[in-house]
Amino acid sequence: MRTKLVLAGVGVATVGATVGGIAVAADTTSTVQAPYAQAAASVGPSGAVVQKTNTIASVSKTGTGAYCVVLASSVDAAKAVPAATLSTAAAWDSEVRVSRNSGACAANSIRVTTGTNGAAADQPFYLVIS
Repeated sequence: MRTKLVLAGVGVATVGATVGGIAVAADTTSTVQAPYAQAAASVGPSGAVVQKTNTIASVSKTGTGAYCVVLASSVDAAKAVPAATLSTAAAWDSEVRVSRNSGACAANSIRVTTGTNGAAADQPFYLVIS
């Protein structure tokens, strides 16, 4: 038997819960809607939050191309599946990487690193936590 995975929204979407096969939103949001994600954010190159769900506690820029996204206690980073993509404002030859509970960030956080041509560089990105 085959299973289909449907990707939508800002590139990736998963269901926080299902009821009778119908997707249920994981939480209410403050400035952005991400009904199939536990948390989501749009972050500028300076680390400033452009938009976020209520389940993003904070975002900080810790160095060139290094960002820590602390999740609300209702979202467990250890069990989360983070996905990041660069904004269209990022340079074409840029990269983005994510990791869960990195020692460089506070507990229950996602570390996002961005770069250009293999070197750290500040870039705007979107983050979705499923």
